[in-house]
Amino acid sequence: MTPHQSDLTPAQAADALAWLVEMGADEILLEAPVNRMLAVPAPEPVESVSVPTPRPPLRQAVAPSPRPVQPPPAAWAATANAEDLLAEAMRRAAACQTIADIAAALTGFDAHPLKKTASNLCFMTGNIQARVLLLCDRPRSEEDRSGEVLAGKHQVLAERMLAAIGLCCVEERDNAEQILMANLIPWRPPGNRAPTDLEINLCLPFTRRLIEIASPKAILCFSALPGQVLAGGEDSIPKARGKWLSVEAGNRSIPMIATFHPETLLKSPGSKRLAWHDLQAFRDRLEQP
Repeated sequence: MTPHQSDLTPAQAADALAWLVEMGADEILLEAPVNRMLAVPAPEPVESVSVPTPRPPLRQAVAPSPRPVQPPPAAWAATANAEDLLAEAMRRAAACQTIADIAAALTGFDAHPLKKTASNLCFMTGNIQARVLLLCDRPRSEEDRSGEVLAGKHQVLAERMLAAIGLCCVEERDNAEQILMANLIPWRPPGNRAPTDLEINLCLPFTRRLIEIASPKAILCFSALPGQVLAGGEDSIPKARGKWLSVEAGNRSIPMIATFHPETLLKSPGSKRLAWHDLQAFRDRLEQP
């Protein structure tokens, strides 16, 4: 049998396909298999009146059942009163007497929405007796996998930044002073999105308690969020960076300054010059009695 090729041009074939779609044809198969190799029955005589055999009905396209929509994090408060959650967070934080107690309280704080989606708690690392507290806003994907405050490229760049002013975020190295490093929000928000107000407020009591117990001489923030929620600072790092704020902790006022997160500097290397000015200002403040 000699194969026959369609005499339709590509444009005509596309138009024919579009017409079939508009007519509701959603598949090329019939309901029952048809053996096309069987002999075609002879046509009926012209004199006879034939009633055309109706075509098998096309299968009705069935719309897929919509997937259940996961409520946004802000809606999780509907399952538990937000005031009750905040009261529980403050109660847990107030009961902590050491930084280890804070870590244990966060580990058991199952009511926090972000704990349901994060892989690891990324709360604190470093020297709990350090005079410097480095405060980040939240973990990213690399930190979520490792359980560290900073990990991967973020940690490498942070090490270089801090080493330039005589500090270190992992261990004492080359006479560098080790610091205490923590996250304001110790769980990664899904998709690295910004945290909601409820998620932030549920973490604030633990961060405030950490500052009270650690009692650092000064706080360096990687991003604007810690200064915004702890001391009423600006909500964006271009506006917040380089400006000194004050955090009340017990009977002390602790100076705080913000600069760019390593993630931002990796994406925008041109901001490193501004970050260097912020780090110098922080070093100068530490050198004051």
